[in-house]
Amino acid sequence: MNFKEAIEIAQNIYWVGMYLENDPFQCHPYFIDNGDASVLIDPGSMLEFDSVVKKVNSISNMSNIKYIILHHQDPDLAASVPEMEKLIDREDLRIITHSRMVPLIKHYLIQSAYYEIDHYSHRLQADGLDLQFVTTPYCHSPGAFVSYDLHTKTLFSGDIFGGMGESWDFYAGDDYFERARQFHAEYMPSRDIFNYALKKIEVLDMEIIAPQHGSIILKPQIAALIKQMKALECGLYLEDGYRNELLLSLSESQRHTLYLKEGVYWDYEKRKLFWHDTEILLKPKEKIVFTLLASKVNNTVSPIDIFNHLYKEQPHKDFSSNAITSFIKRIRQKIPQGTIKSSYGVGYMLETK
Repeated sequence: MNFKEAIEIAQNIYWVGMYLENDPFQCHPYFIDNGDASVLIDPGSMLEFDSVVKKVNSISNMSNIKYIILHHQDPDLAASVPEMEKLIDREDLRIITHSRMVPLIKHYLIQSAYYEIDHYSHRLQADGLDLQFVTTPYCHSPGAFVSYDLHTKTLFSGDIFGGMGESWDFYAGDDYFERARQFHAEYMPSRDIFNYALKKIEVLDMEIIAPQHGSIILKPQIAALIKQMKALECGLYLEDGYRNELLLSLSESQRHTLYLKEGVYWDYEKRKLFWHDTEILLKPKEKIVFTLLASKVNNTVSPIDIFNHLYKEQPHKDFSSNAITSFIKRIRQKIPQGTIKSSYGVGYMLETK
């Protein structure tokens, strides 16, 4: 494979990077050839500038670039933009990024206007392009995101799925996770935060993943790689000192908060259920039932105990298992699947394990 040339990885999508000798971080700019509304993705630093310009001009022309996507603010993908702007020389050039990135990216002295994805419904549908932007906060920047091209089903994943190593292959092999392991362990803040991003990504129908580092990943490898990534410990959880401090801090906060699944948690003090910062509304009797289950988390509570707790002000009320089943069913519809476990003939358990 000739790394001196641009390489087409999908229809109208090209790798326009260069191979850097003895560099475990191979940085990959990409180019979507779309006539006079073409897209340059993570164009790189000045180390690659001449090569990227040459390859873009071999496919199209720098003046045809209307959009530059910056998935985060790091210099290895953004530092060359001011010089790129001089060659593109268009008043309608737009820098596509997240609003959280702009205060940092502006320090490169970028002159073009910004297309802030969070102000445009995380989508670009213009000039024949259809790009969806999926936020991946703190992986590894607060405004980080990935870009999905709906036409070719290509995911431009920024640092996620990046790999590093002494050797490099253009396309990922079956051992790619081992090359990606170190990068993600060191650059992603925690497994929980990383998994939040992966769950948003895995629902996309992807044919190709084009990361900013490492190798290009094809469809047959994607599902297995994501599964391996989800189990990876990273960030604060790797080093014993940090890990112990973090777990101690979490144990103190959990005296007031019960963390369930998929961003759902119960605030003991407020007696309210939340998904991230949004309250999940429970009706008064549903809240009584949930409060009881939360007080006995990971332990089974019988239907009659739930009934007695629910109707303790009405001691002569006849027991009804159907009533309890109905309450549990309604609560289950508002929380992640599998959070409340049933034990036939025994009762119900709010499970966090």
